[in-house]
Amino acid sequence: MNNINLHRENEIDNRFIELKGMKSLKSLILLLPFVVGLNACNSDDDSESLQVAVQVVTGEIKDVGLTTATLSGSVSASSSSSEIGIAYCLGNDGNAITYIKATDFEYDSGNRNFYVAISGLFPDTDYSYYAYIKDNNGKLIVANEKKTFRTNSPLELLKYNSIQWVAMRDATLRWDLSEIYSELTDNNLHMSYGIAWSTEKEALVQNSNQFTANTQAVVFGQEPIAIVKLNSLNPSTVYYYSTYVNLNGKQYVSPVGSFVTISENAITGTAPDNVQAVDLGLPSGTKWANVNLGAAKSEDLGLFFAWGETDGYSGDGTDGHTFNWSNYKWCNGSRDSQTKYCTNSDYGIVDDKTVLDLADDAAFINWGDEWRMPTNDEVYELFDNTKSKWTTLEGVYGCMFTSTSTGNSIFLPASGCRVSESHYDEGQNGYYWSASIDQPSPYASRYLGFKADKVFPASLHRYYGMTVRPVRR
Repeated sequence: MNNINLHRENEIDNRFIELKGMKSLKSLILLLPFVVGLNACNSDDDSESLQVAVQVVTGEIKDVGLTTATLSGSVSASSSSSEIGIAYCLGNDGNAITYIKATDFEYDSGNRNFYVAISGLFPDTDYSYYAYIKDNNGKLIVANEKKTFRTNSPLELLKYNSIQWVAMRDATLRWDLSEIYSELTDNNLHMSYGIAWSTEKEALVQNSNQFTANTQAVVFGQEPIAIVKLNSLNPSTVYYYSTYVNLNGKQYVSPVGSFVTISENAITGTAPDNVQAVDLGLPSGTKWANVNLGAAKSEDLGLFFAWGETDGYSGDGTDGHTFNWSNYKWCNGSRDSQTKYCTNSDYGIVDDKTVLDLADDAAFINWGDEWRMPTNDEVYELFDNTKSKWTTLEGVYGCMFTSTSTGNSIFLPASGCRVSESHYDEGQNGYYWSASIDQPSPYASRYLGFKADKVFPASLHRYYGMTVRPVRR
């Protein structure tokens, strides 16, 4: 850090000597240095009230996490110093003060603003802090204001989980801690997290930090994403659940939520005998079907579905079905009146659902509970772990996806799509629905697309008729 030496102290000393008589008293008061040196955090440090022209100000909290915080301060730009930074302590404990030297500075209106990033804090804990400066003689000057902050509660972790799928006899909870994974691992937190569930809401109570309901926990490990699967559930049953985090011996519990398992009568079909789950060596273990939903062979187009609807229609349009907003199941006749799967009130009733319920999943309903539609993440996973090639199979144009690890392949015909009563782009483009909405624009959903020169994920209006390539759950 560069020191700034403006010799202001010598100038003040010289002027002080020249001041004489009461007539100069007013000038003396104006020229006396600003005195800073209050004892913050009840510190017993050797802070002194120094006659130097310097002002030290404790700034605001710029950011705070579970175990981290970014704090700020400022000093007058004319100050000479050997060190500038932030001192902090647990609560108001003046016996455990830590000094962190600043390295990040900004200059603004004659001041030096600075920022200090602190790590290794305790979650859900109060801290005090203040700015300080050490002059060139090593004397400590501290700001006259102490401020406080509290690190985030582990309850914040509970927003990173969601019930991803609910089937007839099982449900899946997905934890995605990618956003804060480095913070958790860098600070060696002893953590486990999981879910408790019951058919009785009253059972989700704590007794000596233990639930009285069924529980399933995942010990925090080497991966930021974890899946907890609840098995042996009953069909057509309401289940109540709470997610929880155990951190450093203390348990934090979410509010109670609920889900309903699917009825035994909801599934209307089973996968044909020709259907195979192809192992493409994907990291998630997801396997893709060898044929489209409603198809007998890999090169057949199969049926076309509006997103979130389970009834399929032919590609030739002879069934008389019209794909438009007026006929779409999950709206009231227009783009801006979505009644389910909506994250933006400009487009309908917000429920924050972003992935299809299995009851609305065409693959699950038509092929049975081993199959479903791929999520947008799984579409990206397919792209990332295969090589794609525009080709033909039995005279049908499409895209061959070949695993970079197993060498196995799947062929997706260039199915085109249906809009209104017409069929567009057959043999030129592939349109395959995923199970995920376009969250910024929930009137659209994500799909797997391709044409002769590229493959791509994209979004289109949910009423479009597209083909579906199921994946194995």
